Amino acid sequence: MRSGDVALRFSIVLSVAGLLALAASLYEVDRREKSSSGTVAVNLTEVEQQVQILSNQIRILSNQLGATERQAQALGREIQGLDLRLKELEDGLRGRR
Repeated sequence: MRSGDVALRFSIVLSVAGLLALAASLYEVDRREKSSSGTVAVNLTEVEQQVQILSNQIRILSNQLGATERQAQALGREIQGLDLRLKELEDGLRGRR
């Protein structure tokens, strides 16, 4: 469970890093681009599409992380219930002795 959380968080970090790299490349394209405005528009559209894809990936990973955290909480509650039941059984066994 922990390694899954770590992998999910690492994926989010990589997605954010990718988003920053795209922003830097957009700046570089804007700075160096000396061709027609049509080429700039195409490049900008491609970068915007990549940003949208990364945004969607971040949203999906965030949702997955939330689901994983809820599942971990549910398992924690289940473990607490089982611990309580075990203590009750042990107490009952001690009472019989």
